[in-house]
Amino acid sequence: MKITDLSTILLTVPVQDLRWSGGDATAVTATLVEVRTDEGLTGLGDVYCGALVPGVIAPLVEHFRERLLGADPLAIPRAWQAMYGTSLFWGRAGVAVAVMSAIENALWDIAGKAAGIPVYRLLGGLAHERLPVYASGGLDKPDEAFIAELREYRRTGMRAVKIRIGHGVERDRERVRLAREVLGPEIDIMVDAVQGHNPEPWDANTAIAVAQAIEPYNIRWFEEPCAATEPSAYARVRSATRIPVSGGESCTSMQEFRAFFDANALDIVQPDVSHAGGILGCRTVAALAATHGVKLAPHSWGTGVMLAATYHFGFATPNTAVLEYPTFGHPLRDELLVKPFDIREGFMFPPDTPGLGVELRRETIDKYPYREGVKPVIRRTTGAAR
Repeated sequence: MKITDLSTILLTVPVQDLRWSGGDATAVTATLVEVRTDEGLTGLGDVYCGALVPGVIAPLVEHFRERLLGADPLAIPRAWQAMYGTSLFWGRAGVAVAVMSAIENALWDIAGKAAGIPVYRLLGGLAHERLPVYASGGLDKPDEAFIAELREYRRTGMRAVKIRIGHGVERDRERVRLAREVLGPEIDIMVDAVQGHNPEPWDANTAIAVAQAIEPYNIRWFEEPCAATEPSAYARVRSATRIPVSGGESCTSMQEFRAFFDANALDIVQPDVSHAGGILGCRTVAALAATHGVKLAPHSWGTGVMLAATYHFGFATPNTAVLEYPTFGHPLRDELLVKPFDIREGFMFPPDTPGLGVELRRETIDKYPYREGVKPVIRRTTGAAR
C-alpha cells in the first residue's frame, strides 16, 4: 500500500456560548487532513490549533505531501521522521508539529482500517477496560445558564466536571463556590484558568491568590494557572497550594514538556495528540510523566477526529487517569463519528470501530462550507457574562 495524496479540508461551524477569559467565538473552523492510499483506504487527522490560523494549514500539508507521496502509510515512525527531517530549521515546534501530528493520526486511522481493528489494539491493546470521563464545559455565561448546565451534568450521571475561570480572585471564587453548591460534594470539579495562551496571562502571585481562594471547595486540579512558557511559575503555584496543578495542552515539543518535568511543576500533564507529536509523541510524554510520578489526563477539545485519536491513545496508555469530553456544542464532535462514543454513568468504554472510527461524509462538507476570516477572537476580556 502507498500514499497517493494528502489534502486539507476546512469546515466552518457555528458554536454557542464559546467564551472564556482570553477571548470568544461564534463560529470555529475545523482544519482536517485527509490521507489517501492506492488501496482506497483513507485516514483523517485534525489540526486543532488550525482553528486559530486556518490559512496556514494547507501550505504546510502540501509541503509534507511532497515528502510522503509513494510512502508506506503503515510505516508510521518512518513517515514522522521523513516529515520532521524536512522542517528542522523552521518547524521543531508550533504549528508545523501540529500538522505533522494530524498527518500521523490519519496514518493510524489507515493502519487500523487496514487491519480491521481499533487503533488502540495497534498500540499494544487495552490498558483500561473503562476510563472515567469528565464533562469539559463551564464557559463564561450568566449564572442561570451556568447552573442549568451543571444540573444537566448531574442528571446524566457525570462524576466530574471542568469549569473555566480566569477573571480574578473575587469572581473566580464565586464561580467555583456556585459550581460546588450546584454539583454537591460527590462530583469532582476541575478548574481551568486558561492562562496558557492568554494574551495577558497571570503571574505566579496572581495564580497563587486564586488557588488559595478556591481551596475550600475541594478542587481536583487547577489547570493552566500561568503562561505555558513559564514552568517555574507553575512550580511556584504548585508549592503554594494543596490543589494539584495541571498543564501541558499548549506544549508542542518534548523540550517544552521536559522543562515542566525538570521544574517539578505539574501533578497532571495534558498533552494533545493533535499538536504534541501525534499519538507517538504523546506516548513519549506519557512515559516521561510516569518516571516523574505525574498523572496523565490528555487534552481533547475539537472535532470527533481529534477526540477519537485522544481516546485510543488514552485507552492504550497505562497512566491515563481520566478523559476529557468537551460539551460546548461543537457540531463536529459527533457528526464525524462512525458510532457515538460509549459513555455511561461517568465512564467511557473503548470504541470498537476499525481505525479511529471516524468518517468525513460529503453531506458534512456541504453543510459546513469554509468561511474565510472566521476564527476565535483572542483577547483579554473584562469577564462580564453577556
